[in-house]
Amino acid sequence: MLKLGDTDPRLIDKLGTLAARVVEDSLASGLTWDQAVLALGVAAKAMAAKAASQGGATPDQYALHAEKRLKEGMDRSAAVLKAYLS
Repeated sequence: MLKLGDTDPRLIDKLGTLAARVVEDSLASGLTWDQAVLALGVAAKAMAAKAASQGGATPDQYALHAEKRLKEGMDRSAAVLKAYLS
């Protein structure tokens, strides 16, 4: 199971499941790992734009927050996904 401090175990399970799905889909996509990582950045920016369209902050503010969260995710060990990968 992912270790994220005192985060709700149900949220941790959802995060692990999504991360594992992204890894599996990326490997099956035919893209290089470098291209797949680029696609993740593009997807994060698209999610930020969608969040901004719903109000609360500007697209740039959401994109900056997305970048911060991506970096936080990179600080986690990928070994925790072994339980989620088939």
